[in-house]
Amino acid sequence: MNNERISQIGERGLIKFFLNKRDKLLDDSDSLVYKSYYDDAALEENHGKYTVLSTDMLIQHTHFPPNMTYYQMGEKIVTVNVSDIMASNATCTSILISMALPRDMTMDDFDMLTEGILDKCLEYDVKLIGGDMNENDEIILSATAIGTADKDVKLLSGVNGGDLIAVTGELGSPAAGLDLIYNDMDIPEDAKNKLIDSILEPTLPLETFKLLHDYPDMITSMTDITDGLALELETLKEKNYNIGFNLNYNSIAHDEYLTDIAAYNNKTIEDYILHFGEEFELLLTLDPIQYEKYKPIFSDKLFIIGKCDNTGKLTLTKDNKKVPIKPKGYEHLRDDHE
Repeated sequence: MNNERISQIGERGLIKFFLNKRDKLLDDSDSLVYKSYYDDAALEENHGKYTVLSTDMLIQHTHFPPNMTYYQMGEKIVTVNVSDIMASNATCTSILISMALPRDMTMDDFDMLTEGILDKCLEYDVKLIGGDMNENDEIILSATAIGTADKDVKLLSGVNGGDLIAVTGELGSPAAGLDLIYNDMDIPEDAKNKLIDSILEPTLPLETFKLLHDYPDMITSMTDITDGLALELETLKEKNYNIGFNLNYNSIAHDEYLTDIAAYNNKTIEDYILHFGEEFELLLTLDPIQYEKYKPIFSDKLFIIGKCDNTGKLTLTKDNKKVPIKPKGYEHLRDDHE
């Protein structure tokens, strides 16, 4: 137990503490690359055709529910950034993480935060190669992830009319989990814990991603669903002229308790599966001919939830009616968070 305040240690001491923990996970301590991790900028060998970079920032009052642990905060900053690299059909290799922390944070809490970071780095086979530290009234975590990709890198602009729309898992669970945190209700405890864990400890579809990586000719575009399915499809629509996206409501897999939880919170199930985000599942468009060739491989790993067309519109087919989808959801720096 260490209740010493991090302000008693200072930035340099905290960085040294963190790097000492990190170094125990590295196996290249004599290399030039390793030595650069202590310089102002880090070297990364690149044997691929493309270096893929992405950055994301998490702020305590908007990204961390009140009962999220420091360990889970550390996990999440790695997960969100690795997810963005995966969404380009690239492999994440390293990450830089910067922190702004309150002066009165204890060393035990700092230890747990960094433990969450390093455990996820280990799980995703990603090296922590640097970062920065500063002081703030609430926790802010910012990371830049670096990955590599070959000629099979996937952009958002490759969609064609007739492509299939697919996701790698159930949707809506994080939204339901967050509502359960703030507004508890009577459902089976194991189901409740599963839903809450989906928002507190998001996971990535790593095995499915690795399999997809071997069949690039099947994929015409790929992204993740961190901003909500409707907003992600709107982004795809903007990137692909005259391409529309029609979802089949009955094909979108979700937890069996979502309908009850949504009603209990005066919401619809569409609010959960279309407009929340924080899913960390992959959203893909697939060449239908290539998908048929590989369908037996992906039958239990991909959910086909709709089809692309040439309408230039977002629509949802439910109860034999096609209705427009409004691309709403949470967006930073907007007053009208619907």
